[in-house]
Amino acid sequence: MSERSKNTGRTRLALAASALFAALSLSGSATRAQQQPPAFGETADERAAYEDYRNNRLLTARTKAQRVLEQNEDSIVGNYVMGAVLHEAEGLPARAMHYLARARALYEQRYGANRTQGAPWRLHEEILFATQRLAGELEEHRFRLQILEYHDALYDPPLLSQQALTLMHLGRFNDARAKAQEAIRQADPEQKLTGHNALCAIETEAGERQRRYDACTQALEAARRRPVQQGETSPRVAVYAYNAAEAAYSTFRLDEVERFATEATRRIEFTPANPWRILARRYMDSGRTSDAVNAIREMQRWRAAQPAFLRDQDRAESDSALATLLLLAGEPEIGLRFADRSMERPDRRGLVSSRPEQALGAHALLRRALLKSAAELDAETVSVTPGLALSSRAQGWVRSLRSWPDDERVVSVLADDDRLVATLRGYVGGGIEPLPSWMVGDLIEVLGVGVFSVAHDEAIEKDRATPAAKPYHDGLSAELALHRGDYSEAVQLARAAAQALPRTETALIARVLAVGAEAARRNGDASASRALFEQAMTNEPGILRRMGYAIPAQVRVEGAGDEAAQRAVALLRGSPRLRDEQGAFVVTVAAGAARSYTVCLKTTQGNTVQCAAVPAGAANETTDAAASRIGTVFHREVFASRSGFATVDLRSLDGTMAGGRSNAREALRGLMNEVGTQAPETTR
Repeated sequence: MSERSKNTGRTRLALAASALFAALSLSGSATRAQQQPPAFGETADERAAYEDYRNNRLLTARTKAQRVLEQNEDSIVGNYVMGAVLHEAEGLPARAMHYLARARALYEQRYGANRTQGAPWRLHEEILFATQRLAGELEEHRFRLQILEYHDALYDPPLLSQQALTLMHLGRFNDARAKAQEAIRQADPEQKLTGHNALCAIETEAGERQRRYDACTQALEAARRRPVQQGETSPRVAVYAYNAAEAAYSTFRLDEVERFATEATRRIEFTPANPWRILARRYMDSGRTSDAVNAIREMQRWRAAQPAFLRDQDRAESDSALATLLLLAGEPEIGLRFADRSMERPDRRGLVSSRPEQALGAHALLRRALLKSAAELDAETVSVTPGLALSSRAQGWVRSLRSWPDDERVVSVLADDDRLVATLRGYVGGGIEPLPSWMVGDLIEVLGVGVFSVAHDEAIEKDRATPAAKPYHDGLSAELALHRGDYSEAVQLARAAAQALPRTETALIARVLAVGAEAARRNGDASASRALFEQAMTNEPGILRRMGYAIPAQVRVEGAGDEAAQRAVALLRGSPRLRDEQGAFVVTVAAGAARSYTVCLKTTQGNTVQCAAVPAGAANETTDAAASRIGTVFHREVFASRSGFATVDLRSLDGTMAGGRSNAREALRGLMNEVGTQAPETTR
């Protein structure tokens, strides 16, 4: 029975093939299944090992295969089953390839490479199929193409969609498209479906927005129409819906991103095309951090349910998603743990069309942002904690040294002009990914204004026929103008971009508004600067820390106050997030009962932006310690994500919002504990 023809109860695995993923089913035609003998093997032990493997009893199959090989190291079945199980159950691709290669060599030495009369040639077909699949995961694309061509010279149906994906990896896009179209025309339903998905992957890497969307949504439609197989309750669409969601991003259909990704979550399937990761990204971009916390929890559960050989395909990308959430939530130190792990233990990219360096560049840029945010957080802590200046300066030097290698990594990855332009276009394949839209502007500091500007002009030209891309480019142009000192132009572009961007691009809008506010300040327009900063704070207050900006503000005691409140006011006046300026934001510190305090940020009109409660400290707490604690709580609560409340009434702070913020922060900390305490996975 060929591996593609197994219908014995094993769940069919969906394997990835782009930043996107392409499904590669382990089932095939019913006709072929009927032609196949029940098991391979010359001895009872060989037949038992194969039967266990075919019926997904992988650990038992491994034990029996080991026993077979101890008795006869030249057993074809023993080597094949051992290789397949090491791959699928234990995630040991190099060892698996050794056994598969030996199984193939033994078969061909004994029976030749043709369908010799009486030879178990279906076993040979299975060995070739397993070998090409594993070669793809190992990114041995030339070798995989050789095996595919060899397979297709002997067996039907030809593996055209697999050839299409391999040709895409080799950069032969026209040949890849032709193979995908040929697969779509096949009578075999699996080849037809995977041909659609191969075309989706190809158009993704080609950077054609509408062609990508059309190909990926057609693949999803084909998957929805596929008959439900025995033992299933609904069609398997996770991979195809995941791809369609990514394609919807590329055409700025943000509402469809969530709809397609949600469809993909309806049942767990064996694929690293984890739809919860897309939903977490969408929720983070739109300021729905509470939803993002829940989505990342589900993302981890989805990944934990995968077979061993798939779990290593997206570990780094999952760590990156969590680190991004922690960046938004104002927890950069914890985020750095996961960012470091994503760099130290990169995903295998054989199942995706994007290259390893694309993910490396994105992870390096994220870690750089976390280091910058952590440095800003250190500066805030120092400003309200007398005596820490010297140690903080040393810590700052350490963080600067840590960020240099990441800068070099990003520069190296983006030395490819096509990759750089694709990155600046946003939501198209071929750039560094995954990269949130609100982090693209960080590349100006990394690459320099000149390099970024030239590449951005080319990106604008390529997107000339895509009106929805214009506000994204205007936002980057505003940031470029700020760096060049063209402040009036920066303000004008920032206002236009913020007005035209989709409302759900909350984090990006906040960045654009902050850029406009800083440009207006440098241009001497205090009124415009205050108004733009206020709008930025409405969308996402954490942007100020991440950008290293300070808002104009006055700090004062509200009410009678006490010594600690007075001292806290003096300390907060030195905060790197605040600039002393008349007619601006107001920070108030109010003393409550039993040495508790409330610290608030208010607008120029006196409307509350955010308040934080500071509980009473120890009975013997000094005035300086209490003041420091007030300042620390102020920075932590005010200059971080609103934990899911994107639409906040700045005129008041009601109990519902305060409770929701507290609950969301509690959920986030629970998630960090849950993920952080998981034992590391091992490969042997």
